[in-house]
This record gives sequence, structure tokens and C-alpha cells, in this order.
Amino acid sequence: MALLIAGCVPDTGDTTYERGTTRDYSADDASGSLTSRSDGGRTLTLSRDGTVCSGRFDDPAKARATELTTLRCSGDARGTATLMYDGDAEPDRVVYAINGQGGGSIEF
Repeated sequence: MALLIAGCVPDTGDTTYERGTTRDYSADDASGSLTSRSDGGRTLTLSRDGTVCSGRFDDPAKARATELTTLRCSGDARGTATLMYDGDAEPDRVVYAINGQGGGSIEF
């Protein structure tokens, strides 16, 4: 798996790992997590029906902000994900879509 997401693996000095509740509209098995990086950004890791995707959110957290990233996935899959922050600038949810495969959300 490291080879598939090597470009998006979190930096050393990670501070927080958050696993979310995943609701996927077309996958039978899906899970997702966010890892805080020492540079203030976050890395998303998503696994759905054997496809592993990752993306980097680099903007600092702000209350009620959103940030879009491109997902790189195993195989030829690609997609996008939007991270939404709550009023306390904590991750609230990620909404994602994988081209040609569907999508869903992860609530934290």
C-alpha cells in the first residue's frame, strides 16, 4: 500500500489521527481517516472496495472553511474530496467522489 500512496504519506511528527464514519453511496466497504501533519495540513486516506485513495489538505484550519483536493487512487482511479471545518475549526466531514465509481462522505 505504501507504494500506491507514497506521494501523500504524512510527514514524521504527525500529531492527530482521526477515523471517521463513512457513508458511501456505491461501495460495499469503505473507511476513511485524516492525519494531522506537523506542517499544519492534513492527509486523507480513503479505502473503498479495494481501492485506496489519498489526498493532501494544505490550508490551515479555519472555522467554517472548506478545502478541495485531488485524490490519487490505486489503479487508474482519480477523484476529488472537500474537507469542511466546523465552527471550532475542527474537521467536520469530507465529501468525496471517485470518477466513474461514485462517492460518499466521512463524518468526524
